[in-house]
This record gives sequence, C-alpha cells and structure tokens, in this order.
Amino acid sequence: MRVIEARFVHDAFEPKLAALHRTYLYRFSTSSTITVIEHPLTTYLSSPVSLPLLRSAISLIHNRSLDYSSFTTAEARALIKDTKRIVGIALSEHASLFSSVQSKPSTGFCLQLTCTNFLYQMVRHLTGALIQVAQGKLTLEQFEQNLYSPSNNNEDRLLDINGLYLQNVMYDEQDFERYVTYTTLTTKKNAMYPLAPVLTGEE
Repeated sequence: MRVIEARFVHDAFEPKLAALHRTYLYRFSTSSTITVIEHPLTTYLSSPVSLPLLRSAISLIHNRSLDYSSFTTAEARALIKDTKRIVGIALSEHASLFSSVQSKPSTGFCLQLTCTNFLYQMVRHLTGALIQVAQGKLTLEQFEQNLYSPSNNNEDRLLDINGLYLQNVMYDEQDFERYVTYTTLTTKKNAMYPLAPVLTGEE
C-alpha cells in the first residue's frame, strides 16, 4: 500500500457520505502456477472461465438502475430501504503482478466495479454471481432473475477477498472547502445509513 495524496479537511468532513463514487478492482487468475507471492493478492479460479459469457452477464447490468438486494446480506436488506444502484463494470485482461520476471503470458483478468454507494459485501456477492455465469454454473437467465426477483440463496457466491482492492474514491473538490456543521451531517448520516460503518461497502 502507498499513499498517493493527502488533504487537510474540516473535522465535519465525512468520507463515506461525501464520496461521489467508489471503484473496486477484483483481480483473478486461472493459472494453477500462480506464485506464492501473488496468491494472497489474486483470487484463483480453478474452473475454466468464458470471457464471452462474462461479458454477456456484464451487459445485463452495466450502468443500469437495478435492485441489488440479492447481492448483500439479509441483515443489510432489513436495514436499508433503497437497494437500487447503478453499477459500472469494466472487464480487462491483466498482466501478472510480476510479468517482467515471468516468461509465460498472463492467464488472468480484472473486473472494475464503480458505484456511488455499494451495499454491504455487494462487490463480492455480485462478482461471485458473474463468475458463476462465466464458469457455466449459473445461466444468464438465472442471473437476470436475481435482478428482478431478489433471492436470499446467494451465500455460496461470496468470493474470496484475495485480489479485491478499493482502487479509487472520487470526491467533489468543493466538498473539501465547504463547511458543514457536525449536527447536520450526523442527522443526515443517521437518516440515510442506520449502520453506515457496518453495512456499506466491503468493510
């Protein structure tokens, strides 16, 4: 981990509520020869993955306003009333973390997921379902049905946290300068997120 930039902000500045959107990066490998160093930094997939199927599943949800209540925990569903989100997803093939010292080409890929406010464990649940489609364990029809008929049977799709990174958090520059009273901010936080530190994001 490295710190790229640091800013002074007012004590009332609330990073969770002020964020315009967050981007998570999920790194995957389909190679059985993944290095010991890379293992905790990448999710290894033992079953073959069809990238065309993965792209088809992504096209069903990319930049569309959908109910993602199937892709969080039952506790979060009970506490958060609005579970509709717009998620942008980008698929890219990636080189090994140590490609400069490896002779074999990369056999992995990355998924980038961007959203204003993810539901609790939503990235791991949603990406797990996408991977199951790509592996032929879940049909496109079943995946789409989860979007319109929320299901509670998704615990087996919770992916390993290896390879999951919070890549970027975007803020409005004016929010760094704007003064917001702590009382107003606290009221807004309690109204929007009853258990914000527990039930939002991938924490």
